[in-house]
Amino acid sequence: MTFLFVAMMLCQAQSPAFEAASVKVSSPGEQVRMRREPGRLAIANFSLKAMVRYAYDVQETQISGGPAWFDSDRWDIVATAGREITEDERRRMLRTLLEDRFKMTIRRDSKEFPVYALVVAKSGSKLAPGTAGNPERVELGVSGVGLHQMRGQNVPLSTMAKVLTGPAGRIVIDRTGIAGSFDYQLEWAPDPANMPMINGAKPDGSNLNAASIFTAVQEQLGLRLEATKGPVEILVIERAEKATEN
Repeated sequence: MTFLFVAMMLCQAQSPAFEAASVKVSSPGEQVRMRREPGRLAIANFSLKAMVRYAYDVQETQISGGPAWFDSDRWDIVATAGREITEDERRRMLRTLLEDRFKMTIRRDSKEFPVYALVVAKSGSKLAPGTAGNPERVELGVSGVGLHQMRGQNVPLSTMAKVLTGPAGRIVIDRTGIAGSFDYQLEWAPDPANMPMINGAKPDGSNLNAASIFTAVQEQLGLRLEATKGPVEILVIERAEKATEN
């Protein structure tokens, strides 16, 4: 009996859950949005695939399998934790919710993918050590002239690599071999191919007098994004059912 009690407690510690949650099918034409508050998560018009991306903090290319409606049916979720939670706890609680309400089971696998390795440039790292006691924080934004910006405070390079995955367009793996946490600022011109349509056409980016993400990483941080191949974790969706609304 004691052993069973301990096992149950360990299971609960490993799989934190929201105190209360509602799941509903989205209304037609509803806007896609997410609100993350200290003790609450509200998701609107998300596919189950999009929720898996957020819950497990992975890219779309890292998700395999799933039923026919996995990326088409849309859902609204409002979940409360009953206390203030961290971003990591919020993601893990959503994993528990998806397992419970969508009966989802996932198998982890690995596959070789084209990736970028984050390495130290020949000129050497230009990163400033983070200040002890400051919280880890990454801020992404866009300047008034359309330049993309990233500011990091007390950030390990493994986290920087993960954040760079979006603008680089490919999964980034930290291979710098540098330990510790750092403060940095990065500014770059977005790839015109990834910019939104304006008056029916893509902007050519000629008005953005700034470096590409690859040049910016090297010139501003003393690091480099090196094209290579590497093992990437894959989430294989083995089972999922449509949730019953409540």
